[in-house]
This record gives sequence, structure tokens and C-alpha cells, in this order.
Amino acid sequence: MPRLFWVCLRLAAVGVLGVTAIPGPAAAQGTTEVEVISEPPPQAEPPQAEPLPSEPPPDEVPPAPPPPELDKPKEPLGHLRVGGGVGLGFANDLIVVGLSPQVSYIIKKIVEPGVSIRYQFTRDKVPIEPVTWHTYGASLFVRVFPIQQLFLLVEGEVINTGRKQAGIRFPRETYGNLLLGGGFMIGLAKGVFVASSLKVPVLRNPFYPTAFPIISVGGGYGF
Repeated sequence: MPRLFWVCLRLAAVGVLGVTAIPGPAAAQGTTEVEVISEPPPQAEPPQAEPLPSEPPPDEVPPAPPPPELDKPKEPLGHLRVGGGVGLGFANDLIVVGLSPQVSYIIKKIVEPGVSIRYQFTRDKVPIEPVTWHTYGASLFVRVFPIQQLFLLVEGEVINTGRKQAGIRFPRETYGNLLLGGGFMIGLAKGVFVASSLKVPVLRNPFYPTAFPIISVGGGYGF
């Protein structure tokens, strides 16, 4: 009897296990179908990057100021000249030798006013007894340079002269005259020049009885 009980108990247990292991019809029909996708899913477009804000154009560099102009030394109105000359004059039996230091001021290399003093020795052989003069004078002159080296000359002078003839001294006398002429001037070095001129007395008087030419050669220095 006990053995039969254990057999029945085992059979009952096997039946319970069988019922539990066999799936029901509902479980068999509930199988999930898997959808097969043959095309790849559409790819989402990447978000467009926002454009970077444009940088403002750089400020224009202002042009550099021009360099300051150096003050050019002002050219003086003119130059002072100091010089002198030796005068020689010749006519019929007349000899004239003179010395004339002078100071002048040339303006713009065109006009040159000046002042001169002079001593002059004159010997005239026309009379029966030769006459000699010792003359002192002063003059104002103006040279005008139409071109760089050539000049025209206008000179007004006042002289005081005394003559001696046959051993007799005569009273001294004063005369004035106007001389016209021209000449040339050449520079030798910085400031150094030589000049030569020819001038003729316009007025007649005992000192200038004729319009004989007076040739002068001299030189000087310009500051």
C-alpha cells in the first residue's frame, strides 16, 4: 500500500510538471513579427553653424604727417664789399695816376651802391711849363649788373685840387663832375674778386679839360 502511494504521488508530480512545461495556444500565437528595414533611416542634417559675426573693417590709419620743413637760412639782402683800385689815364701829353679805396654793398647781385675816396696825381705837358696836380676827392657810385660779370657805372664826385707850375703853387680849387662808364668783375675765390672799369668825365672844367678815358683796375673782398 505505501509503495502504491509513492507511485501515485510521483505520477501526480510528473503531470503537474507537464502541464507547466507545455505552453498554451495563446502563448504560441503571440509571437512578435520583426519588421525588416531595407533602407537606412534618413540622416538628420547637421545643424548649420551660425555665421561668425563679421569683424568691423580696421580703422584707416591716418596718413603720416609730413616731416617738418627745416627753416632755410634766409639769404641776406646783399653783401658788403671792400676793395680799391688803381686808376690810370692817358691823353695828349696828360698822365693821370690814382688810388681809390672803396666800400660798397651789392643788393640781389644786381645793384651795387658804394662810396670811394681817392688820391690822384696828374701831370700835363701841354703848356710851355708842365703843370702837376695833387688831387683829393670823394665820390658816390652805383654799379648795375645786367649780367653776372658785366656792369654799368655811374659816378658823381667832388674833388679838391691844387696845381704847381714853374715852381709856383696856385690856390687849391674844388670841382664836381659826373663820370659814366662800365667794366667787368671776376671772382677768383670765395669772396675774392678783381674788377676793371673804364669811365669818361661828362663835364668840362680846368681839372677835366677833355673827355679823356680813365681806366681803373682793382680788386677786393666780399663778405
